[in-house]
Amino acid sequence: MMVMEFSEFIARGGGIYHLIRINSIPVGMERDYIKRNENVRNHRPLCKRCDGTGNELSSMYRKCTVCKGTGVSTN
Repeated sequence: MMVMEFSEFIARGGGIYHLIRINSIPVGMERDYIKRNENVRNHRPLCKRCDGTGNELSSMYRKCTVCKGTGVSTN
């Protein structure tokens, strides 16, 4: 499984099914990407709205309304 820096992930427009190196993520957003990495490691389909983080708007601390905060696609 490929691991990439957060800056590369953002530069590519997100939506990439790879692990994100946690120490490259801005402070306050780490928890979101820890959840996303867990979903990727477990081969779960990522929610399209939150990109697998489970957070409605990155670092806004509100559960995604589509996946109910799991980060996993319900389709």
